[in-house]
Amino acid sequence: MYRTILIITLLLAGTATAGTFNPLPYLADGQVDVLSRQVANQTVDRDLFETPYATVIVGNVDVYDHFPFLEARYFQVVSDPAWNRLVFGELDKDLQAFDGQGSSFGPLKAPRGMSVDDKGQVYVADTDNNRVLVFKTVTEYDRITLVPQFEIADLNQPYDVAFSDGGTPFIAEDDVLYVANTGQNEIRRYSLTGEKANLTSSLGTLGSRPGDFAGPLALTVGREAGSHTTDIYVADAHNGRLVQLRDNNGSLQWVGQQVHNLGAVTSLTSDHWGNVYATSPQGGIIKYTAGLKSVAGTLATTTRPRAFHVPSVTITDHRNGTSQRSSEGRGVLVEEWDSGSGLRVMGLGVEVQNPVLVPGSAASVDIFLTDHAELTVELSDPESGEVISVNRAGLHPAGAQRVALQAADNLAGWEAGEYLLTLHAQSTYDTEPDTEVQITVSLARAGDPDLPRSLKVVGNSPNPFNPSTSISFLVPAGAADNYSLNVYDPRGRLVRRLESGAPTPGLHTVVWDGRNDTGEPAGSGVYLYRVVLGAEKSTGKMTLLK
Repeated sequence: MYRTILIITLLLAGTATAGTFNPLPYLADGQVDVLSRQVANQTVDRDLFETPYATVIVGNVDVYDHFPFLEARYFQVVSDPAWNRLVFGELDKDLQAFDGQGSSFGPLKAPRGMSVDDKGQVYVADTDNNRVLVFKTVTEYDRITLVPQFEIADLNQPYDVAFSDGGTPFIAEDDVLYVANTGQNEIRRYSLTGEKANLTSSLGTLGSRPGDFAGPLALTVGREAGSHTTDIYVADAHNGRLVQLRDNNGSLQWVGQQVHNLGAVTSLTSDHWGNVYATSPQGGIIKYTAGLKSVAGTLATTTRPRAFHVPSVTITDHRNGTSQRSSEGRGVLVEEWDSGSGLRVMGLGVEVQNPVLVPGSAASVDIFLTDHAELTVELSDPESGEVISVNRAGLHPAGAQRVALQAADNLAGWEAGEYLLTLHAQSTYDTEPDTEVQITVSLARAGDPDLPRSLKVVGNSPNPFNPSTSISFLVPAGAADNYSLNVYDPRGRLVRRLESGAPTPGLHTVVWDGRNDTGEPAGSGVYLYRVVLGAEKSTGKMTLLK
């Protein structure tokens, strides 16, 4: 057995800025932003990979009542189907690789998707050997060893695996492994007991109807506040959709689907709050809510990404003997292995998009969040700086949100005029920065939000997006002219007529589903939307990721 490993003491340094996908140093000590082919040759004098495909992190944090008080170890394992091996270890020390030669497993053949459980066991889809391998990990100081345990055979080209602790970490009785048995176009469910995996149910045959699959390449298990849920998400490649399943007492049930035009999605992962990240070499990373509504995307900062993994680590408090699982506020990205791309780290920050005061008596503000955040809304006099109202609105999930300024009677005594609205979003992750946005708003004499005097385009969200986005604009009071909202390409050619007619004063929100007037999906790129109201025109820019 020829060994090697890539452990990374990830993300312990670096200055962060607010953003949904916030680039962080890959190696904090060496100030390496990306582990690329060029960096690998400079650092360890070898290529390391031919085609890295997927990655997992085996993470342990130990808390003591004596020095060093806190120890954190993050060991990374990367699959390489081209060189038929797993690479793992600490970059500046002994790198190791496992190719199966001389082990009880025998030679690996095109290992791809991986998962890790709460005990540190690693599950590997050994695709061309038609099996899943289970490794025990043994860690000591800065070294990790992969110890073969058992295999799950009788599969047909499995591409991915996903472990679930059943919502009860460290209790093995309800542990489950889900397998994307790609060659059979099915998802399999195995209960895990000791050194055995028992097939309990499966779902899928070749097709495009609910309950069928055509090339399921990736899957992940849902989360809620850090704990696994009964939801399973599947990337169904040839049908171009993400599928949501539910484990109902051991039986897999179809919940719903989200069609996309990202091309083949090769990786799925979920974060602490259950948001799902779909990674595609063509379309980058798209972030969805647990209900599969897109909230953010990245493409320009990545190079043909293959996988994105949000780690969960085991925190052991030796002062009281307790252990817990905690999802990280950052993820590891696997890109095309080249001179300037490879393995990166990205923080899971929060952005506030398109804040707008809602006209009427509700005294509230509409926003779009790209992640969960603790919100505070403050209204103040821009000249004196005097604060009129503060609403600590609490935790809000990703997506479109309406947040109250405060009770209307708290605003009624203030004169009509323009005020400054400050919205502060505090990230739920300690590693990520907070964000703050400010807009000028108008209040009527009763303290209610006032309509603008002219057409105002708020913006679109999410942006970038796939497959759909919502465009918002405010129509002033007394507007008598007809209006229209159309989408154009950068050359000014009409792509889609979205809406027209006689306007009503107030906030309007229109959804563009990413299709043109003939119903065909529009191509990836930048598009313009234009709102016309009588003689007034206003234009915005949006990016469709595919």
